[in-house]
Amino acid sequence: MTQFRARRTWLVLGVVVAVIVLAGSGLLSPRTAVLVDDVAQLVGGATATAVCWWTSRRHHGVERRWRTLMALGMAGWTLGMFFWAFYRSVLHVPLPSPSIADIGFFMFPVFAVPALLSLVRESPRREAIGPIHLWLVLTLDGLVVVGGLFILTWTTALGAVVHTGPTGSLGFLVAVMYPITDFVLIAMVLLMVIGPKAVAEIREPLTFLGCGLVMLSLSDSLYAYLVAIGAESMPTIADAGFIAGPPLIALAALTKRTEPRNRDAPQQWRSDRTQLLLPYLLIAVIATIVTVQALIVGNLDAVVVILGVGVLVLALVRQILTLLENDALLQQISAAQDELRYRAHHDPLTELANRAAFDEHFASAIENYRLTNSDWVLMLVDLDDFKQVNDRYGHPAGDRLLVALTARLREAVPESAFVARFGGDEFTVLLQGPIDDAVVVARRIVDALSSDQTADTSVSVGASVGVAQFELADEPLSAHALLRRADAAMYEAKRSGKGAVVVYCDRRED
Repeated sequence: MTQFRARRTWLVLGVVVAVIVLAGSGLLSPRTAVLVDDVAQLVGGATATAVCWWTSRRHHGVERRWRTLMALGMAGWTLGMFFWAFYRSVLHVPLPSPSIADIGFFMFPVFAVPALLSLVRESPRREAIGPIHLWLVLTLDGLVVVGGLFILTWTTALGAVVHTGPTGSLGFLVAVMYPITDFVLIAMVLLMVIGPKAVAEIREPLTFLGCGLVMLSLSDSLYAYLVAIGAESMPTIADAGFIAGPPLIALAALTKRTEPRNRDAPQQWRSDRTQLLLPYLLIAVIATIVTVQALIVGNLDAVVVILGVGVLVLALVRQILTLLENDALLQQISAAQDELRYRAHHDPLTELANRAAFDEHFASAIENYRLTNSDWVLMLVDLDDFKQVNDRYGHPAGDRLLVALTARLREAVPESAFVARFGGDEFTVLLQGPIDDAVVVARRIVDALSSDQTADTSVSVGASVGVAQFELADEPLSAHALLRRADAAMYEAKRSGKGAVVVYCDRRED
């Protein structure tokens, strides 16, 4: 299929080049050359219209939408071309300007603009910013590019023509509108080409579409120039863009969107950065050209000054939006980092501190004890008969029970206590204070977690608590030693009948 597309592309391009060479070679008589020129444009426009419409019926969503819009745009362009060819090749008289043909020609950008917009997709860097911000940024970028291109055209050629040509006629104004509308289309294609996400999927159709628009724009600009200087006819070779543009648009409609590929973050950032810098690079080029012209001529055209100030204002607004966008992105990144830190230190089910957070807090408590010799107590809380809930009613019921018991556990301990889910149905409590106060808290925990009313079950659960005091005994104080003491006390509480509190220091049931 790829080889077939390649052969088809080369065949179409070969026919286009052959027609352009034949029409502009001078081998044909003037009338015959004009006839070949007009027929080629009509056939190309009608073919592009039919291909865009036919391929739109075979697609859905965005793929159908942009092809349908381009079909309508090319239909208007072909209609305008029909009247143009009728005057030139049948009546053999120059087409008046403005004329009914201009209405058809101007239908093309009316439908081509929304066709291009339908292909625009949000970049990964802006997905959280919102569609309104995206369209506003794209509009500003487009206006800056269009204004910049128009200034370049004005300073290099169009300005001199305007000052010397018949600028007061409606025909001149209509002719100038052609390059302006083309600037809009070219600017949109340029912004899409450097876009970070859409171009990977639509690179091939967008290439053909962009080349077709560029070719049409070149001939439109030549037409505007010839009208501005009062030329009576348009040379056949100047219609090369009108001959090549529609077939390229037809090739774009025949080309399928490629499957999206994963690209790493640096590539996305570089592409987004290019899109961000494009308007400012264009402004720098404009400033250089205008400065050189001012030094050579000695003054600046009023149009250049007005448009230049307008472009700078648009660029300033764009910069403000960029700052706001960056601020929003930084806030989003900060929120995401806070969320990651929270998830890294909290149990997702009970939202208590997890084992990692407990280890950090436990190490700090041991260090505090060594430095200040203050009283610290570790409690290990293990639920009694909790396995029966999972075995009889399933893990979802067990999870709901854990959440309910976690709420009771939090209410039973002081706010200063550090509570963590140690794993499964085990919890740890770190409490600063004397051992007697800790025993009171441990008994409150047992009372709070011992209940016949359990979520979705008839199983009665309870809790056994092992208590270990921070103290230097027959072995060096360490996290491992304290956990082993609390664990030993907790298992002694279970052996004594469950629902009890045992302190490791004297190994007696309280």
